[in-house]
This record gives sequence, structure tokens and C-alpha cells, in this order.
Amino acid sequence: QALELLQEKYAKAVDSIYLDPPYNTDASEILYKNNYKSSAWCSLLYDRELLGRQLLKITGLSCTTIDDAQFHELYYILKSIYDIEGSILGTIAIKNNPSGRSTASGFSIAHEYGLFCSATHSARIGRLERTEEQNNRYGERDEKGAFEWVNFRKHGGMKSDAPSMYYPIFISGDTLRIPDMEFNEISKEWLLKEEPRGNEVVIYPIDEHGLDRRWKWGIDRFKNELNNCKVSNDKSGKKAVYIKARMNEDGVLPMTWWDQKEYSATAYGTNLLKTFFKSLDSFSYPKALNAVKDMLKVLSNKNSNNIVLDYFGGSGTTA
Repeated sequence: QALELLQEKYAKAVDSIYLDPPYNTDASEILYKNNYKSSAWCSLLYDRELLGRQLLKITGLSCTTIDDAQFHELYYILKSIYDIEGSILGTIAIKNNPSGRSTASGFSIAHEYGLFCSATHSARIGRLERTEEQNNRYGERDEKGAFEWVNFRKHGGMKSDAPSMYYPIFISGDTLRIPDMEFNEISKEWLLKEEPRGNEVVIYPIDEHGLDRRWKWGIDRFKNELNNCKVSNDKSGKKAVYIKARMNEDGVLPMTWWDQKEYSATAYGTNLLKTFFKSLDSFSYPKALNAVKDMLKVLSNKNSNNIVLDYFGGSGTTA
């Protein structure tokens, strides 16, 4: 009823939706019935997720948390609601119970999930602050600011992905250059039109396992950024090309595995509420405060003026 009443004033006005709905389990006793059969639970979630979706801006984002019991059902509910104009952006796993919770299957459950959706394809997730360890990686500075040296070989890319980015680089001491060559469109490879000079050696983006990778940049960009490149030895002692990598001032993209100790729902949720209410049973299964904070940072893209909606309020962590 509340969501229906909000439709007229807040249709396409909400920036972010964060939800922690009932997980359809007998383990938690809360104020409304929490042991729905799967079909009834799906109806409950579908109706409310659909109404919430209608309140989102075109740049809006939503996140719904869930455990393994109804993960697949929730995924398809969200897919049916968001897949027309938007999409399911991704799923994160949150280590919310570091000590684990025993189950009948024998596994000790230490995680739950967060499913992120976008109202349209124009929506973008926010970034998170770097840890001190991540900041310390950028220990060198030049006139443009802090940077670190990284191998020019693209770690996850293969030659077959982008044949034009698999090209030779001539190295002599600390000097490197691109030789005269042309790209053969039939064989999809660079053909040398000159031989190495004097003591020059030729290197390709071949990794330590002998696999043909590719470089991070194309030839034109590499030529334009030679002043941001250097020759050094890699971990195996072989000559390699390194380039300057600079930190994104907006922060880092959130990873799909959230395992900071501050995400523990017991230590930073249940015990936090105990300090307020002097009791452990004031609210059942509260979220960790910092986990929700970081969720909202990702959902809001650091815009402090966002309208955030949470219609499964629980213990009020979002507020």
C-alpha cells in the first residue's frame, strides 16, 4: 500500500533502492510471517520489486540481498522486471558471517548475496574508497601525480582477442621503439619490414607459460606515450616493458567478493544494536552498518543528494 501511494509523487524520482527482504527461512522470527512457500514468496517479492522499479530514475540502481535458499528465484524475478530497458549488473558475495553458520547439508554458511540492477543501460555504479594498502601501491610520483609501474602485457588478454595488439617491440638497453612493419589483414599479424639493429632484441607479449597474450595499448597510443614507458626486468629476470598506471581519483570499482571484517553482521550489526538496546534480541539478523554504507556508496555514485528507498526497513540500518 505504501509503495502504491508513493507512485504519484515519486514515480521515476528515486535514485537508489536498497532492500533486505525476508529470506524465506524458519531461522528468523520477525513481525510478519517468514516461512512462505516458494511460490508465495516469489509473488510477495515480484509485486514489491515491480512497484519499486517504477519509482527509479532512468539512472537509478537497486540492490537486493538474499541467501542461497531463494537466490535463483530472486534472480529470475529481477531479470523479468529489469531486463527490458535495464539489466542485472552483477552479483556480489558478502562475507557477513565469518565464523559460519551450520546447516543440514554440512556446509558452514559464511556469506550472502547482493544483486545489483540498473533501471536503464545509462546507469553506472559508484566506486569505493581505496584501502591504505591499495593507496600505497602508487608510491612513485611525477609532474602528473602518483603512479605505479605495471607490466605492459595485458594479464587477461590473448592474441586471438585482438591480433593487432600483438606486435613486436625492439629493445636496446633502456631504449625501446616500434619497428617499421605492416599489418596483414589475411593472416591477422604484423609483418616486419626491417631487422633489429645492432644489439636490439625483439619482445612480444608472451607470458611465463609461453602463451601469446597482447599488449594493453595499440601501436599508435604506444608511440604517443613512450615517455610513460620503461624497460625493466620482470619476475623471471627477462626484459619487459612497463608503463605508468595512475589511480582513478574516484576510487576503485567494487569487487564481487566483499570480505572486510567490518562486514560481519554479528560484530558490526547485532553487537552494535546491543550497545543501543542492551539486548541481543531487539532485532533479528541486522545488517553490518559498514556493509550497508558501502552498498549505498555503490548505489549512489557518491551523490549525497540522492533519494534512497528501503521498504524492508528491518532494524533501520539504511537510515
